[in-house]
Amino acid sequence: MISSLVFVGFGSEKGYDDSIFEKHGVEIGLKFVVHDIDKLRYIAKTAFENSDGTIFIYTPSVWSDIQKVMLIEFGRSSVFVDDKTPYVLAKGFKKIQNGVFFDNVYNKPILFMPWDLKEDVDFYALLSNFISGKKVVKMFDIDVKDSNLVYKDEVESILLVQDKEIEKYKKLRGVYTTKGQSPQEALFEVLKSRKKIKIATAESCTAGLTAARIADMPGVSDFLEGGAITYSNKLKTNVLRVQPAVLRNVGAVSEETAKSMAIGSINLTNADYSIAITGIAGPTGATKNKPVGLVYFGVASKNSVLVRKKVFTGNRRIVRDKSARYAILLLREFILSS
Repeated sequence: MISSLVFVGFGSEKGYDDSIFEKHGVEIGLKFVVHDIDKLRYIAKTAFENSDGTIFIYTPSVWSDIQKVMLIEFGRSSVFVDDKTPYVLAKGFKKIQNGVFFDNVYNKPILFMPWDLKEDVDFYALLSNFISGKKVVKMFDIDVKDSNLVYKDEVESILLVQDKEIEKYKKLRGVYTTKGQSPQEALFEVLKSRKKIKIATAESCTAGLTAARIADMPGVSDFLEGGAITYSNKLKTNVLRVQPAVLRNVGAVSEETAKSMAIGSINLTNADYSIAITGIAGPTGATKNKPVGLVYFGVASKNSVLVRKKVFTGNRRIVRDKSARYAILLLREFILSS
């Protein structure tokens, strides 16, 4: 399935990262940037006619113009409706959430998304209508060379494979989902299979982002004890009992500190498993031996502990995002291996 991507009212100057679509298995065949609203009608029609589905990314200033185009070109209501309005009467685009609207127009999916859509949105659910005949396979911390690869970073590789191929991918090392699940969904599935285990987090550079994503899952309260945000060395020592000598000798961003944080989280919460994150998200804080993007992860149980080191690329937001995703998947892997 080939989709079109139309940016309305802005372009690359906004810094919008459109790799999110490839990351979730959406193949973009055409891409348009529309600054001149007078051309929007033509571009919308061209995008629609030359692809299997169209995704519009827009700024608030052009919203009324987009509605007019939908009315003229596609016979839709000039007023987009929310989910409480009689849908068949309004014949409009159904509101998925604030600023996000969807409908099938002449059997083709059309999605409208604001350019500043928050990162905690379930993009896979939003974009699922643009994937057909294929399944999303995600692999954790594996360097993949595969013709089906659509996205790769330092955390995971994402492939889009034919349904008939899915069984062989299930057996490959590193595959954490063949259902297109998010890291937290995949972790939650493992937690439910183990039933009575408890987990906890200890975070420095991610400042609660990891715990927040885990807590996105309804029902996770049966497993998540809680988390400690220990940004300062003082709290690392007072809350997690990281030894001052460790912080003084090797620093907060180190293998020893990550290990101590993970163990301290177990001792603090009495959880069965914990994940700890400490790193340099940037743009400042780096040294000659500790670059921006350096992150240590400590994962522990009541009788063992493991530390992994990663160096992520990207700005502060991206480093923190990658750290949270990596932490959740590492915790999942550790639970499965114990």
